[in-house]
Amino acid sequence: MIRFLSRVAKAIKGIIMHLTYQRVIPWKNWCNVCERWTAFVCITPGERFVRSCVRCRSTPKYRAIVKAVEETTSRPLSQHMAGGAKLYELTTKSPICRRYSNLTNYVCSGYFWNKPFGIEIKPRVYNQDCQRLSFPDASFEIAISSETMEHVRKPWVGFSEIHRVLKPGGTYFFTIPYRDDCMTKSRVDVSGTEDVYLLPKIFHDDPYRSEDSLVYTDFGRDLPLQLRPFGFETTVLRIRDERMDIQDDLAPIIVFVAKRVE
Repeated sequence: MIRFLSRVAKAIKGIIMHLTYQRVIPWKNWCNVCERWTAFVCITPGERFVRSCVRCRSTPKYRAIVKAVEETTSRPLSQHMAGGAKLYELTTKSPICRRYSNLTNYVCSGYFWNKPFGIEIKPRVYNQDCQRLSFPDASFEIAISSETMEHVRKPWVGFSEIHRVLKPGGTYFFTIPYRDDCMTKSRVDVSGTEDVYLLPKIFHDDPYRSEDSLVYTDFGRDLPLQLRPFGFETTVLRIRDERMDIQDDLAPIIVFVAKRVE
């Protein structure tokens, strides 16, 4: 309850701080996640361009992922889901989850550190460590994550597992903190059983516990090449759309489209 009230207070503060940045004329704003005309409001203090849909609470990065699905497959995500495509999402808290969780072809997972991994918590909702997924090979046509892989202790093992559970020709759509002016580097040496810090610790909000989540890897421009040995052909999309309010502080949002090719 305390954490919930804190989030409400934070949202109110964000709205008040950024009154001039709110987009409240519904017929000018289209959310491609819930597929409705809407308003986009900033509820995060200090992030004036991170505006959420008032209907489904989607953020620009989720709208960018959904747009990437449509741009690369020539069909919106809703049509894939209506057609029975199996989708796996690495979170239980996204607007995509809220829309499709009632469908039998949608599967999602959280990282609940205090529960056994690999178990089904409720229908189609699992507790998973993406370094050792419990799903059978070639289970899904689509996988989605946002701001997740930088927190995985051994991200290349995680990418390999995503490749394994995708069907041949399946695609992994994801966003991560990314810089195209440098190469990928590990912030932590994980070669042993204990973490050895190579760079100062950085943490991001963790949706599943009160403690923040450690960043293990800074991803750079060599990421598509790094993913090739795992059987991915990766495209980097830079997406900006005014009507859908897809932007990152006036810059495009980067979405990685990693297709299983072998």
